[in-house]
Amino acid sequence: MLQATRGLVFHVSRYSDSSGIAKVFTEDSGLQSVVVKSLFSKKAKIRPALFGHLSLIDLVIDQKPGRTLNYVRDASLNKAFPEISDNIIRSSMLLFINEVLYKAVKEEEANRNLFDFIEHTLDSLNNTSIPVQMFHLLFLIRLSDHLGFGPGGSLSLDGDYFDMLTGTVEENNPSNAYIISGDLLALLRKLSPLDYPDLTNFTASRKLVLDLLNRLLDYYRIHQPEMAELKSVKVLGEIMG
Repeated sequence: MLQATRGLVFHVSRYSDSSGIAKVFTEDSGLQSVVVKSLFSKKAKIRPALFGHLSLIDLVIDQKPGRTLNYVRDASLNKAFPEISDNIIRSSMLLFINEVLYKAVKEEEANRNLFDFIEHTLDSLNNTSIPVQMFHLLFLIRLSDHLGFGPGGSLSLDGDYFDMLTGTVEENNPSNAYIISGDLLALLRKLSPLDYPDLTNFTASRKLVLDLLNRLLDYYRIHQPEMAELKSVKVLGEIMG
């Protein structure tokens, strides 16, 4: 059966000398591993450039019950994001977002809300009127909501300590190493209800942004044990510095 769906490319690796395997988060079936024949061949019918980081593409997949790997029969670009590819800071931010999604998203079933959120994130990153200084912080906060461990309404409660182990705000210090407090908690509370366009004219010190980023990544590692160190963090820090 042929399935037509949109997909977001998370990762591509070689399957043979000429073919590739792509991890694609599809709109209709969630995360899939698909084979693209002759992707790395000079005579490739489907251009390798279509399978770049978080490319949003239209796919036709040959689906067969019980088969672990399905084959891509056709692929074409659904939407371009030129302002991301033409800007080194935004393209570095894209690599960070891509790496987080690749490591964190494992759903092998449709999740339209998550798909729409990722597309909204790409549209916003492509919008040059939206600053990028805290874009990655807001992305991590919003994504954690979709993954089921977001701080949510807990941040509106009274308390000076956010316990990353439980995902709740506490009045008393939980006395563990996994807390967010002080200026970092204040920034987290300010960011939590925002959408990307709200970042316009919203600023914080570089140190505060970096410290909260590290705390949010710790938060992810607690709730997503498979999240190892992210290679893109260092690159992003150097570019934005």
